[in-house]
Amino acid sequence: MKTEIVELIKKEYHHLDSIFFNSAYFGPSPYRAKQKVSRALQKELDPSFYDYNTWMGISERIRVQLSRLIGCSASNITHQASTSDIISIVANGYDFKEGDAVCAINKDYPSNVLPWMLAKERRGVDFQLLDLEEEVIPTREWLEKKLPKNTKIFNVSHVTFDTGKKVDILEIGKLCRERDILFVVDVTQSLGGRPITKEELEYIDVLACSSYKWMLGPYGHAFGYFSQKALDLVKHPRANWITSPNSKVVYNLLDYTTDTLPGARKYDRGQASNMLTMSCLEGGIEFLSEVGLETIQQHNEELRDYFLDNFPKSKYEVITPKNNMANILCLKTNHNNPLTLERELKFRNVDVSIRQGNIRLSFHIFNTKDHIRELIRALDI
Repeated sequence: MKTEIVELIKKEYHHLDSIFFNSAYFGPSPYRAKQKVSRALQKELDPSFYDYNTWMGISERIRVQLSRLIGCSASNITHQASTSDIISIVANGYDFKEGDAVCAINKDYPSNVLPWMLAKERRGVDFQLLDLEEEVIPTREWLEKKLPKNTKIFNVSHVTFDTGKKVDILEIGKLCRERDILFVVDVTQSLGGRPITKEELEYIDVLACSSYKWMLGPYGHAFGYFSQKALDLVKHPRANWITSPNSKVVYNLLDYTTDTLPGARKYDRGQASNMLTMSCLEGGIEFLSEVGLETIQQHNEELRDYFLDNFPKSKYEVITPKNNMANILCLKTNHNNPLTLERELKFRNVDVSIRQGNIRLSFHIFNTKDHIRELIRALDI
């Protein structure tokens, strides 16, 4: 990396006390977020003469920043509280016809399953969980055989939370486009640690991302991307005054209308311009944008590959398939109890997660080769 980028990272993460390999659990915000939150908190403590348009414009400013990061129009971005909320918008707002099916992968993260289970119970949606069985990941070829002909929506994680397996969303997106299937992708465990390419985004209809992991934002915010096709097919399932066109002029609030703001703004959660949450998120977005997602991906993969070359292979087995790796690595220990190992690593100030009995490692931009070497020493016990 360029010297100025290295110095920027040191400046923004001098406050991080542990050797942190846990962004798949909760990504640490850069130091600038503290400064932004402090300024926002001052307004919270004393909102005297706080201009309405300035306050309500916070969500729009962040919407523009997010759109630039992934390469789309701001009108395609919606602010939500969680990935589940975004999936629920589709589950509740899509006009299903009798016989229409929705498919997801069995054992995917609950955010991509539970909204559809509820839609099945309450709306009669034909929701089907596809079992991978001997397959490592859902591939285009596998889905060509497994997706029912009446499938209208397919929902999948880009990178799995428990094993770090990366799905080829470009090829699956092309299949969905050919079959006129709405393609819904959860990028919570990928975006921020790597980019979504322009070509990949072209084939995604709904993108959902919780901002508190790889995006280095706060808990309680997520954002969604809705393609024009999705905007046309998914109605807004709830009403709030923020999404009303009259919300832009405080004097017009009592001119009731069920009309909404244009694009994905119609889905926005209430109180989207939360000063404290959004100021913290802005710190993360600015930092990611300055470093560049392509640079971050290259850095993270270099650290991952360095670890793979040097970790104690006699004591651990890599669970993440070599040909489907991204920013998460999962290991199975063959010499120690994983929870005991987690405690030992904590004692050595190394922060990791245990998922499904495996050790989950998340390499991100603030990590260094020195961190990797310390991790390897800690694992070799």
